[in-house]
Amino acid sequence: MINNNRKEKIDHLLRNYDNIRNISIIAHVDHGKSTLTRKLIEENKFADDLEANHDEIENNLSNDYSLIYENPTKKDDLHLVNLIDCPAFMNYQTVSAMNISDGTIIVVDAVEGHSPTQTLVRQVAQERVKPILFINKIDRLINELQLTEEESYRIIVRIIESVNVTLSAYSNEESNSYLLDPVDCNVVFGSARMGWAFNLNNFAQFYSSKFNISREKLIKKLWGDYYYDRSIKKFTRQPYSSTTGQQLNHTFSEFILAPIFKIFNLARAHIPSDQGMLSVGFEQTLDTLLIHLSREEKKGNSKQLIEVIMKKFLPLRKSLIQMIIDHLPSPKEAQKTKYDILYTGEDLTDPYATGIKECDPYGPLVVYVSKMLPPKCTYSGDSIALARVFSGSFSQSTTIRILGPNFKTKKDVFHTSAARLLLLSGTNIECIDRAYCGSIIGIVGLDKYFIKSCTFTEEGGVACMPIKGIRQYMSPIVSMSVEPTNPSDLPNFVERLKQLIQSNVNLSCKFNDSGQCVLGAESEYHLETCHLQEFTKDIQIKKSPYFVNFHETVSSYPSEEMLMRKSPNKHNRLYMQAEPISEDLIELISGDQFPMDEQEKIAEIMENDFGWDKTISKNIWSFGPDTHSRTNILVNASKSTSYLNEIQQYVTIGFQISTASGGLCDEVMRGVLFKLHDCHLHADSIHRGAGQLVGVSAKLMLASQLRAEPKLVEPMYHFEVQSNESFTSSVYRDIFNRRGNIINTTIINPSPLVVISGYLPVIESFGWDEKLREESQNQTFSQFRFSHWQVMQDDVYNPQSKANQLIKDVRIRKGLKEEIPLYTDYCDKL
Repeated sequence: MINNNRKEKIDHLLRNYDNIRNISIIAHVDHGKSTLTRKLIEENKFADDLEANHDEIENNLSNDYSLIYENPTKKDDLHLVNLIDCPAFMNYQTVSAMNISDGTIIVVDAVEGHSPTQTLVRQVAQERVKPILFINKIDRLINELQLTEEESYRIIVRIIESVNVTLSAYSNEESNSYLLDPVDCNVVFGSARMGWAFNLNNFAQFYSSKFNISREKLIKKLWGDYYYDRSIKKFTRQPYSSTTGQQLNHTFSEFILAPIFKIFNLARAHIPSDQGMLSVGFEQTLDTLLIHLSREEKKGNSKQLIEVIMKKFLPLRKSLIQMIIDHLPSPKEAQKTKYDILYTGEDLTDPYATGIKECDPYGPLVVYVSKMLPPKCTYSGDSIALARVFSGSFSQSTTIRILGPNFKTKKDVFHTSAARLLLLSGTNIECIDRAYCGSIIGIVGLDKYFIKSCTFTEEGGVACMPIKGIRQYMSPIVSMSVEPTNPSDLPNFVERLKQLIQSNVNLSCKFNDSGQCVLGAESEYHLETCHLQEFTKDIQIKKSPYFVNFHETVSSYPSEEMLMRKSPNKHNRLYMQAEPISEDLIELISGDQFPMDEQEKIAEIMENDFGWDKTISKNIWSFGPDTHSRTNILVNASKSTSYLNEIQQYVTIGFQISTASGGLCDEVMRGVLFKLHDCHLHADSIHRGAGQLVGVSAKLMLASQLRAEPKLVEPMYHFEVQSNESFTSSVYRDIFNRRGNIINTTIINPSPLVVISGYLPVIESFGWDEKLREESQNQTFSQFRFSHWQVMQDDVYNPQSKANQLIKDVRIRKGLKEEIPLYTDYCDKL
């Protein structure tokens, strides 16, 4: 239950967007994201009100939390921090989280470095999400690598430089100021597991009186090429003493790392006693650092002693929460810098764009639903929409106008109102009366109007355009079919699947011809972790093995010979050829900016940018298939004009059918241009209807595809494998055996770790991560992201080729004849 005091404070915070921070935490697996999230939840001002024990927090670290913190340096200055879950792997859910985040904490393991998080950091820069950096597991530099202070400093410098290189490479003018610099106190160092952390400000405050230098001036001298020459008691830029010639350590090593290393070394040498006694040197060190331990605390072993001392010396809460408040932007600050990439309207001065830019509480209502949270995440029995209010405010009585993901003018528009408005704290939900701009809230009652995301405005907001959504640029790559064992469970099963798809941005779902549900995602990992079992726990289900979705294409340009097919009544003949489309044109067509519905613009692009004949450019009939990325083109290259307009729709339907199920193995075609060169049609329309021409068109296009040297196109992953150097040869061998290609190997000095990156066919990735972990005793980690489609150059008709084997496997899985058809199976002799 929510008490009145908390409710009043929450309502005040929701109105005060200057004290709201919408943030995410990004990190590679095992770099400490979950641990840091747990610490932030435990530091919540109203942690007791959450009624969440340690186990419950552990089980729900992937939820979204609204947390309240008091400014460590200003009493009664409360801030609402909305912590948005962001996966450790780059996927659609990551983009979804970035869409509603204003700031992010980048967590990097001090030993493993920045390399595994590069893809995530790139997205941060592109989405203009302001970062701060937490270099975690500093204790590993001391305990595991046993480095000196100066060696550790150099590693830390390299990490910061590496993150900045990635940020600057993908930043624009708006986000160039997002570069990280410890002097600006937007970098924090520590150990989330032990609960300690610091930035330069902590030590500048500690030393300023000792050196009689202001904190602001001292911060600048504690980082970079600054040294302290004790012989003359001065800070200097020279790395050698002016009197003794001795090499000096950097000030960061001398005044920051040295005391920490000393605590660790003294604690490791400490022998616990029942009397709780420390060595004289240990006591003196603690006195110098103003750390007081009770007698009971002094009885702990080395590990316990280090943890309790470091928590007292450098409490994580003080530095990290202060940095979130001081260095991550409020919604008002953030929306000024990113409104132009959020709002899809062409006029960025219209009232809706202006309301977003100014985060105007009195502006027109603009709310973006990022994802659906399933009932299992809330224990409320409801599907809850996670939403960000960008402009205006609303209550549950407000009638809203929903712009669905396929919104075009008046299509995909719904009118309704919210059943309830909620503030989310993990598994706890709290009803609120009104939602204000800048806040992130939960909404009950919208799940039947869209699948994954949407924008909504007030009822009369007909001029409002959607917030940029998560467009699924490609078809799912890895799939599995699933169905209930008992057919009577089908209605319940379909309803559960709907909830699963709504709550999982990475999943797609369709039903195949046999009635099975086919779940698709970008990777095997996404299917393994999609919580299918949890959503269908009271339904017995059958699952197929994972399979890869391929594409089909052509590789040769046609000769003068055309292919022909007659209609069933023999009164109509179509003549056609197929040829490949360039990769540049495929990329353009499948992109977000291609004017798919503007014929004149398309003709101009084809003629000017790709050298198409003017007549052909103006006679594009269709892009297809409509169910996928529409990378195939149908053009009318015929000089005949008789009845062409009447049969266009029938030929187009045939085009959509054939490009959705190609001739090799019923997979989607990619990058094929079909040219209708000629047609002889019956004068009587009754003899040239859909029944005569749709099937003819589809089969003739399959013949044209199979005649133009068909090829199988397979999806490729970009992979990164982080391994101990001793396992490198085994990893290399595995990559080559799986038809992979290595593009880079990076040694993470001075650790024994190596990062290997390259490309791997998706179908070869199944089980590889598990195999690597098993062989290396969990010392090898891999991550994959879709990179590109690659044409397999094998002859598809050669029984010894890999492409032939893969095609036959797909045909068998789909219940087709194993033998690959020839073009002559689909056309008539001239």
